[in-house]
Amino acid sequence: MAWEQDEPVFTPLDVIRYASETRKVPIESFHVPERLVVTYQRSALEHVQQSLAGKQTNWLYGETWPVYALDLKGADIGVFRSPVGASAAAFVLEELIACGAGKIVEVGMAGAIQSNLKLGDGIVVTEAVRDEGTSQHYFPPEVRLESTGRLREAVVKALEEETLPFHVGPIWTTDGVYRETKGKLLKFKRQGVLAVDMETSALFAVAKHRGAEIASVQVISDILSETKWFPAFRQENVLGGLRRLFSCVIEALSRS
Repeated sequence: MAWEQDEPVFTPLDVIRYASETRKVPIESFHVPERLVVTYQRSALEHVQQSLAGKQTNWLYGETWPVYALDLKGADIGVFRSPVGASAAAFVLEELIACGAGKIVEVGMAGAIQSNLKLGDGIVVTEAVRDEGTSQHYFPPEVRLESTGRLREAVVKALEEETLPFHVGPIWTTDGVYRETKGKLLKFKRQGVLAVDMETSALFAVAKHRGAEIASVQVISDILSETKWFPAFRQENVLGGLRRLFSCVIEALSRS
């Protein structure tokens, strides 16, 4: 049987049906908004709770990986704090899409590999270079995984209106954090890749496979070079940049 025709043994909807049956609740109770922000940082979720008055929904994973609902200008928008890493983020995104998500924007942190990027800068991702294992289960290695043009441009427009410093280009996604070698760094740097993260190519693969729209923005939280690594995850310019990116993404989704 051809690779792309090999049917899975079970699907995300099977898991959701099982949860509905065992908890004795209607399957509709796991519904999430079509417009969805996926983030990984606690500070972003606190911003949703405190500044945007988001309300936690009763979805599949409850408080473990919560979804918060916002009503912004009449648009229902969900905010999800995802587990970290390509495999974990991808399997939960599968279930979010099965529960109704269709326009997804990832807001994350990435390590700069180009010297012109500064801490706190934003990146709007055009393509995720695949250096993780999860996406290989969805598409052959030669398939490129790109963001959805319409959704990406909506994010770019919102960032331009807020005059935030940002760059547009590809990132490198790895699930081997401690194998971000000097050789790989130099290779991707020569190819014009801007930064490295741990989830995006897997999320792009899931969205492409399921026919969902997806975009990604990242804040530069650390800097990598051939000689050193400079982490700055808790610096205020990084956390402030994350909050500003997050607000722009909410605005972009409210218009989409």
